[in-house]
Amino acid sequence: MSLLMLKDKIRASTVCKKWREAAKSVRVVHKHQWFVSIPTFGNSINLFDPLERKKYTLNLPEKGVTDVAYSKDGWLLMRRSSFVEFFFFNPYSRELISLPDNELPYQAIAFSSAPTSETCTLVTLNRISEYIVAISTCYPGATEWITKKFHCAFGPNVHSNLVCVNDRFYRFTSGGVLFEFDPASRTLSHQAWDDVRFPEIHNNEWSYLPKELYLMEQKGELILMYTYGAEKPVMYKLVSSKWEEMSSTLDGLTIFASMYSSETRMDVLGMKNSVYFPKYGLRNNMQCVSYSYNDARYYPDQPERRLLCPVDSLWIDPPPFLR
Repeated sequence: MSLLMLKDKIRASTVCKKWREAAKSVRVVHKHQWFVSIPTFGNSINLFDPLERKKYTLNLPEKGVTDVAYSKDGWLLMRRSSFVEFFFFNPYSRELISLPDNELPYQAIAFSSAPTSETCTLVTLNRISEYIVAISTCYPGATEWITKKFHCAFGPNVHSNLVCVNDRFYRFTSGGVLFEFDPASRTLSHQAWDDVRFPEIHNNEWSYLPKELYLMEQKGELILMYTYGAEKPVMYKLVSSKWEEMSSTLDGLTIFASMYSSETRMDVLGMKNSVYFPKYGLRNNMQCVSYSYNDARYYPDQPERRLLCPVDSLWIDPPPFLR
């Protein structure tokens, strides 16, 4: 196993339980996330290790896959070219779990845990109008999606991704409103906050760049990040019903940010106190842009060309025998 390339090691580890244990016995510990994306052409998936700066390509189990919608616990939520067919896929074990078709569009999507767990719940959010939102729920083994409409004022603000914390789904808006959806009771609530302050942009040079909100979880607590242009990302943590701006060093935290889902890790060697964004270079080369709070700067330092977080890019746990 130690002599195999990663792609062959992944395939070999799926043969049987003994081979999988053999793969784990030669593992190298990696606590950081990998960048995953589907090429425009072909029937494969690309993985990129941001620390080792190595790219790997794995074949997909079937043709007609268009994008990756979400990632959690080593599983990918994927869509076929019909745009209504969803399925879960584990690129390391090669397991595939089908879901019922969902013909409704969505602006945000997330699932709570690995689809092999009994608590896995999948949620999509579709803003029908400025005051009406449709939320659909599903779970592995279900035969249909259940949709319910709610009256709420999401407004024309910038919105974060969906994230699940303690079995509830959250979304934040730049208007300072946190929405909470409870799939068990199918209820939607919201709370306005006045202790989150997003910096005003006075430099017209960056006014055309997208402003993004990223919502994530760290040990059961919500973390909110706001990015705009080449400025320093602004970080908040929800502590005891109050948003508190995080320290300038992040206290050893590493954030792996993407448009649909973001991950956090503590004390990652060589990556502490940083935010990592997936990015495409020339000829679709996979690479990363990072912001170091220790150095107070981006790497690489090319803000005029920075396009952070391609929509079809996410982060995923590394192979289990590397963890």
